[in-house]
Amino acid sequence: MSEVEEIAANADNATYATHSSHLSYNDGDFIIRASDGVEFKVHKIVMSLASQVFRDMLSLDKINTLTATSEIPIPVVDVFESSQVFESILQFIYPVIPPDLSSFDKVIDLLSVADKYMMPSVMRQLEEHLLQKSFEPLDGLRFHALARRFSLSRLEAATMKHVVCLDITVVHPHNIPPEANWLTLQDYNRFKFFADLRLRKCRVLFGEFIEARSSLYDCTCIRRQRRSYLMMRKVEDGPHWDGDDDSSADEDYFDDIECEVWAHFFELCRKALRKNLQANVLEDVSIRYEAKQQYNKCRGINDDFIRDSSAQLKPLKKQMDELPWAYEQEYALARQSKPAEGWKPTREWNYY
Repeated sequence: MSEVEEIAANADNATYATHSSHLSYNDGDFIIRASDGVEFKVHKIVMSLASQVFRDMLSLDKINTLTATSEIPIPVVDVFESSQVFESILQFIYPVIPPDLSSFDKVIDLLSVADKYMMPSVMRQLEEHLLQKSFEPLDGLRFHALARRFSLSRLEAATMKHVVCLDITVVHPHNIPPEANWLTLQDYNRFKFFADLRLRKCRVLFGEFIEARSSLYDCTCIRRQRRSYLMMRKVEDGPHWDGDDDSSADEDYFDDIECEVWAHFFELCRKALRKNLQANVLEDVSIRYEAKQQYNKCRGINDDFIRDSSAQLKPLKKQMDELPWAYEQEYALARQSKPAEGWKPTREWNYY
């Protein structure tokens, strides 16, 4: 329990004004009056611990010297927020039933108030609420914009993959959430940079997998490519060629030979990832069948590729899952090397 919650819990809850329609305590020593005239009788110590702004206000002599007696009225602070909004804020501060957060607009209002009055504990609770929600692509954009505006680092990290994978240039303007305007053109260009770099890193992993596998397995198409190369050498060098395939040039060529089925499979994976960077391409059996059907002459790989490829691809999938979605340092270096282009969009923008 936080210090705010502990002190609030020790308040005289028995004197809670149950007859009122709003949260108020009979033993409170401080009144917050909302814009609609509703008054909340609360405790100075609780509000001081919950809010830096209220702590500064209450430290002023004009308020701090007043006491709750019959001769001297309880100090009052007027706020611009409605009673409905401010009561929800107090429900986060005091140990009572939490507010209803089913409305996203209400969450935004509460974040604005908590940010205005510098209430970190309320901000954390609201962020935790948003983190527990499931994200659709455009919801991820809304939540990410919210995280950037109110410096919610955990929510920003959790929604990063959604904005990186979203191509906002193909979204109809009527479907773009208003919170998207909180992000700048440079933000969207930054997301595109992250997406392109992550795709390139996936391609590097694909290449490393093929290279490692080709050196361990000698399938039909690899043997055929070697024979074709040796026949070409024989034609080029004529009768003087002794058939020695151990030269460094030959070794370099043989090292570059790849299984055509696997190579085509990863090319299809790359194309699928370009359309959807979150696609689970390594476990998509339809991509394997498409690759095998186009290169069906590699008979030695048929059973191995369709039946056992899932097990072989597990380490690769783990590597892909561990790739980050944000590359801030790389983006900063790219902007330094090309400062004039750091903010420019890399896509053609289509307006409806």
